[in-house]
This record gives sequence, C-alpha cells and structure tokens, in this order.
Amino acid sequence: MSYARNGTGGGRSNGSYGGQRSSYGGGGGRGGMGGAKKNPGANLQAPNWDRVQLRPFKKEFYVPHPTIERRSYEEVDKYRTGKDITVMSSDRSPVPYPIQHFKEANFPDYVMTVIRNEGFTEPTPIQAQGWPIAMSGKDMVGVAQTGSGKTLGYTLPAVVHINNQEPLKKGDGPIALVLAPTRELAQQIQKVAGLFN
Repeated sequence: MSYARNGTGGGRSNGSYGGQRSSYGGGGGRGGMGGAKKNPGANLQAPNWDRVQLRPFKKEFYVPHPTIERRSYEEVDKYRTGKDITVMSSDRSPVPYPIQHFKEANFPDYVMTVIRNEGFTEPTPIQAQGWPIAMSGKDMVGVAQTGSGKTLGYTLPAVVHINNQEPLKKGDGPIALVLAPTRELAQQIQKVAGLFN
C-alpha cells in the first residue's frame, strides 16, 4: 500500500479508507470512512427578514407576588447580600426583586407539583434572582457554580414560555434552545427538563 505524502491524496491511494480507489465508495481524495458525505444543510439559505412577517408572541409572564411587592429595597438588598447575589442592568431599568419562596414564583400548578414532589424547599440564589428576570422576557446572563441550581434557573422559565406559545407548525424552529458543551451535560439538562414535561 502507498500513502499520499503531498497532502492531496487524503489517505491511502488504493486502500479501503477513502482515497482514489476505495472499496467503500466515495473516493475523490477526501479520505475518511465512506468518502464524501452529503451536507444536510448545503441548500439552506439565510432568510430575508425584510420579507418575513413574524408573528408576535408573549414573553412577559412574571407577575410579582404581593409579598415581593411589599418588601423594601433594604430587605431585598440584605437578601441579595446574604446570598451573594450581584445584579446589574445594562439599560438601567430596575431589576425585579428576587423570589425568596417558591409560592412567590407564581408558577403554574403543574410546575409547583413537581417542585413539591422533588422535595425542593426554597429557590437557590440563581433561581431566586433569575426567575423573575427570565419570566419578564428580559435577557439575562447568570453565573453560578456547579450544583447551584442553574439548570432549573433557566428550564422552568423556558417551560412556561414554551407552554404559552402557539403550537409549532411545520418548518417552525425551536421556542427554546439550550446549548451545552458536552453530551453528558446535555443529558443532565434533558433529565431535569423532562421532570416538567
């Protein structure tokens, strides 16, 4: 067997892993198992947003609980300091006060049932501050250590948003998209989100 040395052969010249005369098809010097593969997104075109009529959708679901509305700024500041919560608003709009107890979240009954069944007692700091922001339809960047409840911090608002939108039609994209750096983390996120299916 001979191997290409100038970088143009893509592997063996007459072997079985691509190259010129592969017994597995493809060929063409691309190398790899099976030669050239079809690109499933090769025919995708960028939408012309000037011609697309987007449907309006609701994204503000947060209604502050009366208990939250009665809290003074000093009480909220003490809670945030005690839980090591730091907030900043890029547009100087007021940041919603944190939810200190699950009953203050105004989540639908199906969410509260799962929370009780899972034995959760109170929101973690990232949940307490993140939920009212995400449920208000605002953009948010939350930073917290592993095991801090981040997954529920974004999946519960996502579940509420998903369940309050019109059903998807053929060709519609996702309502919520979660990106994870590893397969294991993606599986963990799916497991947590699946509790609220």
